[in-house]
Amino acid sequence: MDVTTLTDAELRDLINQAGAELQRRQPATLLRVAVTFGSYNARRYSRPWIARVTAWPIGGKPAVEWGRYLGDDSGGECEITARAGDLVRYGQKDTRGGKTDSNWATVAPDGTLIDCTEAQARAAHKP
Repeated sequence: MDVTTLTDAELRDLINQAGAELQRRQPATLLRVAVTFGSYNARRYSRPWIARVTAWPIGGKPAVEWGRYLGDDSGGECEITARAGDLVRYGQKDTRGGKTDSNWATVAPDGTLIDCTEAQARAAHKP
């Protein structure tokens, strides 16, 4: 292919396509993301949960992939696999109301979570 015959717009388009193809060929590393929960009263609180946002349509609710809780009411941790930059939700429901814990976070390159608001999570979502 002789790139010298391409216009500036065609060359930029070719660069963008090549970059996208390289990104597709080099999948991001999956990380184990974990959140620790202490002991809780199982008659009042639900089992802790964690989920990764997989899609978020405009004007709709996010679709999620659920992780697992490893533990019991004496404590444990929720875990899920995610890539750096993914959105994660985690928490625990208070069945009597008032103290439900529901958090939004982004995954850092080292697998730790960076808490954020729902609005910040929506802005950070990559379709």
